[in-house]
Amino acid sequence: MGDRMKIDFTKLVMHVDTDKTGDFIKYDESKCEGCGRCALVCSFRLWSIREGKAKLSSKYREYCLECAACWEICEAEAIDFSYPAGGTGVVIEYG
Repeated sequence: MGDRMKIDFTKLVMHVDTDKTGDFIKYDESKCEGCGRCALVCSFRLWSIREGKAKLSSKYREYCLECAACWEICEAEAIDFSYPAGGTGVVIEYG
C-alpha cells in the first residue's frame, strides 16, 4: 500500500484538430482576485498564480481536459469557458 501508482494522464488524452479549436477559454485578468482556485482544480496545472494574478498556460489548447472546472470555481467571473467547435478538442481514450 505504500507504493502509489502514478498515472500519466497525458497518455489517456488525445486532442483532435487543436489548430481549429480556437480560444475556448477567455480570461479577464482585471477581474482576477488571485485566489488560486483555478490553479488548484486544474489536473494538468495549466493555471498558475504569479504576482497576485492567475496566468493560463499558452499551451492550454494542447493539454486542457475541457472539464470547465476553472470556469465553474472562479467566483470573480474572470474565466469564460465554451466548449471547442465540434470535431475538435479532447478525446479521452480508455482501455
